[in-house]
Amino acid sequence: MAAWIIIASLIAVLFIGATARTLARSRPDPDLGKLPATPLERLGWIGLGIAAALGLSLAVLVALGGAEGFFDDSPYRLVFWLLLMTGITAWFAAWYATKRRFGGVVIDERDRAVLARSLSVESMGVLLSLVVWTISLTEAFTEDGAVPLGYVQLVFWSTLIVGAFGRSVGVVLGYRRGIAVDA
Repeated sequence: MAAWIIIASLIAVLFIGATARTLARSRPDPDLGKLPATPLERLGWIGLGIAAALGLSLAVLVALGGAEGFFDDSPYRLVFWLLLMTGITAWFAAWYATKRRFGGVVIDERDRAVLARSLSVESMGVLLSLVVWTISLTEAFTEDGAVPLGYVQLVFWSTLIVGAFGRSVGVVLGYRRGIAVDA
């Protein structure tokens, strides 16, 4: 079991590293680079930070408590829910502050195009996450014949976090790489 946790963790670290490298290498369009960030782009960066921090902190918590004993031990479960609710509250607070600061966020054609393209990054992240979980859990629990409930919870919450991370990456990449808008 420990080998599959290590492999899954390495894949996650490689994925985050590849994402960071891609974002660092992508440069904004020279014509648009002088403009201030749009509200949606700011939310993309905020969402990226929140999802990364939440995912890493939950991974550390699960590594400390163990996946199977994680949901049996109430202090770990309480910290898990507090971290999760803190992340969700932080994102909604950022969304509300951005909306209020800009007098109600106005979405133009470019923002819509960026959001539409960000779905492909989000769905690819979710798909890869589910592939890694499926292979890891199948190999780890083939002899047992059943996956412990704690892992099922981890699959759900990690997929949700990967989806938020992927959407934020897609938004940020959309603004940094530029998207052609059909008029």
